[in-house]
Amino acid sequence: MGLFTLSRDGFLPDSPAGTFGNRFGVPVQRSAAGYTLHLFGKLNRQPPNLVDREHGDFIAHTGTFYFRGRSGKRALDDLYEAFDGKRFPWSECRGHFAVILRWNRRLFLATDALGTYKVYHDRDGRLLSSSFVAIQQSLPRVSIDKQGCYEYAWNGATYGDKTFFNEIRMLRQGMLVELTPELRVLSEWNLTPSTRPTRFEDAAQHCAARLRELFKIYASGAGGPFRLPLSGGYDSRLLFALLLDAGVTPELFIYGPHDGAEVALARSVAASEGFPLEHIDKSGVVDRLGAPRRMEQAHDCLDGWTEDGLFDTGADAVDRLTRAVDDRLLFNGSVGEIYRNFFNLPDGRYQLRHLVWAFYSYFEPRACTSAFDVDEYEDAMIADMRRAIRADRDWCTRAQIEALYPLHRGRYWTSRDAAINNRFQRTLFPFLEASIIEGTESIPLAFKNYGRLEARMIEIIRPSLAAQPTTRGFRPADPIPLRYKLNVQLNTRRPTWIRQYSYRLRNLRPRPRPVYLRDDAMRAVIDPALPTMRTYFHPERIHDAHVFNRVCTMEWLSQLPARVPLARAG
Repeated sequence: MGLFTLSRDGFLPDSPAGTFGNRFGVPVQRSAAGYTLHLFGKLNRQPPNLVDREHGDFIAHTGTFYFRGRSGKRALDDLYEAFDGKRFPWSECRGHFAVILRWNRRLFLATDALGTYKVYHDRDGRLLSSSFVAIQQSLPRVSIDKQGCYEYAWNGATYGDKTFFNEIRMLRQGMLVELTPELRVLSEWNLTPSTRPTRFEDAAQHCAARLRELFKIYASGAGGPFRLPLSGGYDSRLLFALLLDAGVTPELFIYGPHDGAEVALARSVAASEGFPLEHIDKSGVVDRLGAPRRMEQAHDCLDGWTEDGLFDTGADAVDRLTRAVDDRLLFNGSVGEIYRNFFNLPDGRYQLRHLVWAFYSYFEPRACTSAFDVDEYEDAMIADMRRAIRADRDWCTRAQIEALYPLHRGRYWTSRDAAINNRFQRTLFPFLEASIIEGTESIPLAFKNYGRLEARMIEIIRPSLAAQPTTRGFRPADPIPLRYKLNVQLNTRRPTWIRQYSYRLRNLRPRPRPVYLRDDAMRAVIDPALPTMRTYFHPERIHDAHVFNRVCTMEWLSQLPARVPLARAG
């Protein structure tokens, strides 16, 4: 359930078990169609999910998987019986997963509909894995993919099928692939066109009903304990309401400083429903490993890179390991913006370049070398966006723009975190489910503005939670204050051509970097001169600590020797 590798026989020089040390336990191994499968359990020591069938056939999954309302081996048995070797039944599946099955002596790989659960591969299709690290450690060398490098540095993710290494690609979206000497894509999931609702209340009731059906599956298909981070916003509030509505008693927790306003607000909300709230302050984590061991642990557990970069105090990996015990099912409210005006743009048609200016212009050309070309960078982003929504022209409808959020931003940026979390424990991002996304692109923007739709959904599902305050300064059940509307409009009405300069203006001046990103701290694990990345950046001109962290992460990964496992026992 933690990760898998599928290697064409004879390709891997060593067992993938060596790459991961003892962190994921001993893998289960099967061979079929000229490939060898290594299936690892999760970091919380839960064993792999695999069912052997007659005549050497088998079916397995990694990630978190439901089929026809069932999970575990019952779901795998049911899927095997339903599979026809031609298409994958995405409409009957839930969760974020990869399924590997030998069916009638043929070998198949399928991912969830959106492609949330990431699958990486080398360019020749000799090795596929849910682990980026497994691919890198199996290659004799890697080189920087320039576009992928700039996308990751400036945006925290890579898009389409790119990574920041030329030799490592990823499956672009939900796919069914047959593994033969050549990878054969049999089918791909696509967003189903939907009807545009005309009444606000109908839209709210419809969205609430679909979420309720989903949470019935979650509640009946897998045991607890269920664990939910509760903040002061709408997304986690909506998930809390849905869990209670499904008869689930979740464990609630929150991150942040002890005296933070959001912590106090979340405590109040939890108490209003009679729940305790666990407070976690990651800033208090003390590093006892030392820089080299800390990087090794982060590298192994977090699969080489994260949205923020791999350099930290060690708190991220430690926290994820701690919260994964006892096979808890973790929920995450990311991508709840499908019910809101995420891009903060007025209604209307837009060119995709306008979207790049509005949202993907978080870069500083002066921090880049001559290798960076703004037009080339934007054109590549636009090409991936067009493919995500199957746009055949420069101007896009508002529904297409709304679809870009889950199909582009959610599919690549948020999904990386969903995939990493599924290495540790069962994890669900309900707003990344295809069954929930479908149709939200057609909801009129007027319904989504100011959070109206999501507020009404909370009120429908759990009126008592809609009566509690939020970080917006008012309750979901309240009329939206005029002052709040005016503040939103001030942001929404900013022209897209102005927005492309916002990031540069915010990062004009240098700021102190965290201790773990200073030269003396990095010197233990990396050359602080960043010789590889200097081809693409002027590191001393990067004033954003998150960007600098990601640049250092690529430098560190590019310096790792191939086929040398970093993990150690313990």
